[in-house]
Amino acid sequence: MMIKEEFDKRMLEIDSFYEILQAIELESPKILAYDIESGADKTLVINAAKIDTLRSTSYLLLYNLIESTVYNSIISIFDQIKDNRLRYFDIIEDVQKYWLNNLYKHDDKKRKDTIIQTIMKIANQIFNDTIELASNEINYGGSLDAQTIFATADSMKINTGNLRRVYDLNTHGQTLMDIKRKRNWLAHGEKSFIEVGSSATFSQLLETRNYIYEFLSVYISAVEEYLINKHYKISN
Repeated sequence: MMIKEEFDKRMLEIDSFYEILQAIELESPKILAYDIESGADKTLVINAAKIDTLRSTSYLLLYNLIESTVYNSIISIFDQIKDNRLRYFDIIEDVQKYWLNNLYKHDDKKRKDTIIQTIMKIANQIFNDTIELASNEINYGGSLDAQTIFATADSMKINTGNLRRVYDLNTHGQTLMDIKRKRNWLAHGEKSFIEVGSSATFSQLLETRNYIYEFLSVYISAVEEYLINKHYKISN
């Protein structure tokens, strides 16, 4: 399935980055390269600032993995609904509500004609078309952490029983919260890369990565089971 394939591809990207990070964490690291123009070797000495910058980048990569996994799970569900040509009244109430909440995001600044157009679009899809949800219409209710991931899954009635059994607040929960917080600091410019990166060792980053892999792998299994058994569809 697309979710697992994309997850595996991004894990390889992260693992490759971690290999580089692990290498430069060694004693007195240097990067040696040959400059074709000058015909001479160039040496880049890796100092603490460069290492801290790379460490902080790991949080961006891990958050990207988290968001892409949740995003792809939602897209896969609605792609399958569309492929099966299901209409509004063919899908369960939970998915109906999720679709409506994401299709129409109320904003007091919206002009009257925009609201009317949105209502007409909703009515047309309900009674004529199959259900679709564009990528720009997906909303998680804020930056992703364990709480928002569980809420997103629950909102479409994805069975998270196994995920909750393996989930640990002090490991998975704290790790997801930490990644979200540090990603937001970096994305919004609240803290520098050096500042964020200096707060973690490589062994801690490795542990962080492993907790995320474990949590998301079980989450993906829950979504795959949901898709295989078409739990989004009303039982006849």
